[in-house]
Amino acid sequence: MCGIAGAAGKNSEASVKKMLEAIKNRGPDGSGTFSIGDITLGNVLLKITGSMPQPVHNNGALTYNGEIYNFREIAEKLHVVTDSDSEALFALIYSKGIETAIQELDGDYAFAYVENEKLHLARDPAGVKPLYYGTGAGFAFASEKKALYAIGMNEIHTLKPGHMLTFSAGKITEKRVSGFTAGEPITDENIASKALYEAIKCAAEKRRYTPCAIAFSGGLDSSIIAALCPAAELYSVGMAGSHDIMQTKRAAQLLGLSDKLHLHELTMDEVESALPDVIRAVESGDPLKISIAMPLFFASGDAKNGSIRVMLSGQGADELFAGYKRYESMKPAELELALRKDLEKIAENNLERDDAVTMANAVELRVPYLDREVVELALRIAPELKVHNGMRKYIMRLAAKKLLPDELVFKEKKAAQYSSGIYSALVKLARKNGFMGERALGRYLEELKFEGHER
Repeated sequence: MCGIAGAAGKNSEASVKKMLEAIKNRGPDGSGTFSIGDITLGNVLLKITGSMPQPVHNNGALTYNGEIYNFREIAEKLHVVTDSDSEALFALIYSKGIETAIQELDGDYAFAYVENEKLHLARDPAGVKPLYYGTGAGFAFASEKKALYAIGMNEIHTLKPGHMLTFSAGKITEKRVSGFTAGEPITDENIASKALYEAIKCAAEKRRYTPCAIAFSGGLDSSIIAALCPAAELYSVGMAGSHDIMQTKRAAQLLGLSDKLHLHELTMDEVESALPDVIRAVESGDPLKISIAMPLFFASGDAKNGSIRVMLSGQGADELFAGYKRYESMKPAELELALRKDLEKIAENNLERDDAVTMANAVELRVPYLDREVVELALRIAPELKVHNGMRKYIMRLAAKKLLPDELVFKEKKAAQYSSGIYSALVKLARKNGFMGERALGRYLEELKFEGHER
């Protein structure tokens, strides 16, 4: 995991160095640049897998952010001896070309590859890893928008999940190169629940790391991951006396993991002090985004303080298995369409925010529920098994029965921004700072965002 950036043009190397400075929080273990002609690639490194410095180069050049979980199998097939997923990815692209290489990847990634004066960008099908590009006076890309703002790029776009962009001779082409496919529908709940249990178990196992943390709310999604990764440390954050604080204590007790639980009961002063950093990380003053990002910001910061660099989260389960209350009243066909649309938007709505706020603390976030096998299985499971007799996540609860006590299996979901008490705390801070009336919180956060840009 790391931060990547690149540019094409006469001053590309200077631009890339300026961009890397803007996102240096993503990579405390080193940085590097490499130029081919007027194209420069750059990287700030958070060392997780292997010791290969980036950009990797040999004729072509690669800068890469993410985790390829099957890199050892890829390296073995190519007769490459390496402990680095970036080196395995480079060898695969060099050997088979980008589009063929992408079809063989099991993981989460955003990368740039240069060959024959062409710059190629690619992003994983769920959009777990972010990638932005800017146009106008030249072309540049980076893991975060703030890097592009640092070099005066104001026309900024997001590379869509599963897409590849090619920049050549001043022209941009973009096309979809990967995605999720749904096979034959599964309507039998026993078949579906068994397959789902195995898929989630495999997804969690391949993402485990030593040492490892879990963003833990005590709900169904994070409790399943905790049960599958009992050696992980559990980090929970909320306002003193909030639902999340009480629920995580109870859930950890039920799982026999109380000794793994790290509770952080926030004070109003802590929330107020952290607001500028959270706003800068997610590059937004949206109240919903900030109130969801805040607990994850503190949880990843606490994990970092505990010398942990990898954190697992339950992100994606709601969009795959119908966790939100609005799904309850939908008819099966309507529900299936809504879930598809929400999966397509999950990067924009959730993943980019979560990546930014955890990487602000140089902690890599991994999301087992967005593993390809889990996603494609979810797409096969009939919507009637996702909301059943008014119960959301029905099939996921059946799968969880192998792991969790009934109290956790049937625990109702509460919206994170409210269950943590953060949203209410932000409203109080807005009022304390003189913002009253309609949309007071939004105006307060936007002013903080503006002040941050001014500084």
